[in-house]
Parts: sequence; C-alpha cells; structure tokens
Amino acid sequence: MKMFWRRLSQYVEVSDDMIEAFDNLGGRTRSFKAGEDIIQAGDKADYVFVILEGWAVRYRLLEDGRRQIVNFMLPGDVFDLQALADLKADHSVTTLTAVKASMLDSNDFLNALRQSGHLASAFWWAAVQEESILREQIVRVGRRSARERIGHLLLELQRRLSMANGNEIEDIALPLTRTDIADALGLTPVHVSRTMSAMRRADLISETRGTIHIVNPERLSKLCMFDADYLHLKQLSLVASRQQDDGSERQRVNTG
Repeated sequence: MKMFWRRLSQYVEVSDDMIEAFDNLGGRTRSFKAGEDIIQAGDKADYVFVILEGWAVRYRLLEDGRRQIVNFMLPGDVFDLQALADLKADHSVTTLTAVKASMLDSNDFLNALRQSGHLASAFWWAAVQEESILREQIVRVGRRSARERIGHLLLELQRRLSMANGNEIEDIALPLTRTDIADALGLTPVHVSRTMSAMRRADLISETRGTIHIVNPERLSKLCMFDADYLHLKQLSLVASRQQDDGSERQRVNTG
C-alpha cells in the first residue's frame, strides 16, 4: 500500500491513526489476470478498489464495439468511489497487466470516512485530481495534434508513476499496445505508430523492449504545452526548472 499512501500524502499529512483506521477496514486482496474485467458496465458497485500492482484501464464501449479509454489506472490509484452512492457502474475497468488490488466494502469505507476528517479530505482531493485528469483528457483528444496527444499522455503517465514511486522516473515501462494508445487518444493504431516513429526520429523519445524513455522532458513539455499543475502534486518536488538568467523570477518546481 506504499504507493497508495504516497498518493494520498500529496493532499494531506498521512498519520499513523489514518493508516490504522484504513487497515481496520479489513479489505481483501484479489489478483486479476491480464485482460480480466475488474468492473463491467451495469454491475452494482459494491467495492472501492485500490490498485496495489499493475495497470488497468477505465473505458466505455459503444454498441458497435468501438472502445474509448478514458483513464489509465496505475499503482496507488483508487476507484470506484461511485460505490459510495450505491450506483451501478456506468463504465468498465479491465486489466492491461496482471493486477493485484485491495477490495474495500463500500459501507465500511464510507463509515471510515465519516470517522476521519483527514481521510475524507484525502479522498476528496484524490477525486479532484481524477476529475482534473478527465478534463485534460477532453482537451487532449479534442484540441491537440497526434504528436501533442501522445507526448502529453506520456508526460502525464511519467508524472503519475513518479508520484507513486516517490522519485523521478526517467524510463516508463509501458504495457500499452498501439491499439491501447489509439483508443485513449482518438487515433488509429497506424497513426499512433507513424507518429511515435516520427517522435523517435526527432529525438523526443526512445523505445526499448516496451520501455519508453523521454529524451528531453522540457522540450517535449514545451512542444505539447504540458503543465503538470492539473495533477495537483503539491508535496513531492521531482523536477526543478532552471532559474531565469536575471534571477528575478522565483524558481518554479514541477511537482509531477
């Protein structure tokens, strides 16, 4: 659960009492195989899930089989908080890799939030971050070019993984096919392949056996107009920007 607590520590100070209250929920851990559904659209939401290991995707499926990935679920992420409202799932979550997740009964979870204001505040901020990511996804798909979409997504994933691990990650072990990226960004797999090839030739990224290295994050951030502020990572300073030559501007810390 270390990655989970690192994520919550972005919003509130994590105390021993908070961890103890959460541990007392008695959630069970379940393992899922790659390609296995964790949640299917229409299911009654009874549990809140915390990803302990692995990657998953939240998506909507159209009647003709077309898929739109709306978010990637990474270690430390929590979902589905709509279980607290006793609603049916309006989306599906499936695994990209083998996943280990903690399943928390929604009623027990809600009682824990009622008893701990700090815990409730932390999950409120986690929900704020997810909403911000979804807003950025709308802008990414609706207004950015193919290169900007892919670069922006890679930078976002790098920041989120760095947050969960507690240190800057330069290489992203990316368990995504070209189809997964296409379904997330409103592109075709062929367009994704061609664009990523062009990004490699432009020395923006490099790829080795499923691992992507962002060669120059500052350059790619500028090209994609990426600003990590929407991720609300306030406690963990991972990348510091260079000071202006005249020294008049305060140093800005990129907390992703």
